[in-house]
Amino acid sequence: MNVSGHRVVTNEELLERLNGEMRHAVAPVTVFVGVEILLGFVGNLVVLGVFFFRYHHCNFRYFVLCLAVFDFISTLTTMPGEILTQQYWYKYPFPIVCKVKSFFNVFTVSGEALCLCTIAVERYRKVCAPFGWQIKHKYALLWIVVIFVVAFVLAFPVFFLWGATSHTKQYGGRYVTVTLCEKDARFSESNTPMAYVTTVEAIIAVCLVIMMCLYVFVAKKLIKLRKKAQYHCKSRSHSALNMNEAGMVNNLISLNNGDVPTVSNVRAPQITQTIDTYDETDGGESEFYDVESCQQDRVTSWNGIERSSRRKRREKAERVRTKTVIMFILTIVFMFTIIMYFTLLTMITRSEDILRTMTDSQKTVYFFFLRLVFINHVINPFVYGCLDPQFKRILKSWCCK
Repeated sequence: MNVSGHRVVTNEELLERLNGEMRHAVAPVTVFVGVEILLGFVGNLVVLGVFFFRYHHCNFRYFVLCLAVFDFISTLTTMPGEILTQQYWYKYPFPIVCKVKSFFNVFTVSGEALCLCTIAVERYRKVCAPFGWQIKHKYALLWIVVIFVVAFVLAFPVFFLWGATSHTKQYGGRYVTVTLCEKDARFSESNTPMAYVTTVEAIIAVCLVIMMCLYVFVAKKLIKLRKKAQYHCKSRSHSALNMNEAGMVNNLISLNNGDVPTVSNVRAPQITQTIDTYDETDGGESEFYDVESCQQDRVTSWNGIERSSRRKRREKAERVRTKTVIMFILTIVFMFTIIMYFTLLTMITRSEDILRTMTDSQKTVYFFFLRLVFINHVINPFVYGCLDPQFKRILKSWCCK
């Protein structure tokens, strides 16, 4: 107590009060991250089981497993570490946890960026250059190893640059010592952490630009093939109808002349050139683009021998488009959230008092959009479940068993 008889609030009590306000402000974000951890853990565990044990051998399988491993690691390290950070923002208790959480944050984000960039290259080759070189199985597996090594090298400096550090903060008219999970105390006055963050951001930005450019070419190619297929569908169906009518007239004339009509009197329309490629990089899965699939459907009605072959080709072409759409969606979500994350992170890095000037509701909104980047570790299983027919069939068979 002071001389007037009032109880003096200790620094520890002030620190607890300050931390409690922050904890209350970000409570909705903590719940949101907790739900993401649950969904991400279960979803990525299912993805790992399906694609590792039941999915057919192809590059798509290998790259999905690569993404799933990064996502699963994040649900076990970065996301729980973030909840701990939100609960003890101003009184961080475990310096080693801060280092581990920060390391895996950079490791998983950079690893996913490299993996999605590789997938963009693979999709571009299959769609835009199907007759050229393709990524073989052994090179795909080797490149996945390279991705993990590069991601580890990029994240390794975090062990030295980040950690729990203490400084004084004004609160309630007094100065209180707070402990935060940010730059390590040895580098608190150094520009090295900022230079490191800028370097990582630049590398990821290059990956984003490459992905965006490649998917623009892929989208243009798919749209062009779709329009060409629709054009040939209309033109060939009209031609087939005219040929069919002509054949019926010839048969009627033959009957009037006493002749017996034969199948040769009615001819199928000639097959014009199609775009057809075979790719062995997906374990024998042919991936091709048939711009006249509708026209060929007309032909198979006249030639039953080719019906099964044409149907399989259409199914394989559809698988190519489906896989491309899946990876395009995952890439768009990653680009949107990672750009938002780095933008907000730059704001808080350059303005140390930004959190102090925010209201509780503003803090909630800020941290919600900052941690929206974790959606990348959760969304993949749901995209596969909605768009990948083989993934859905395997899940359905598991549920039945």
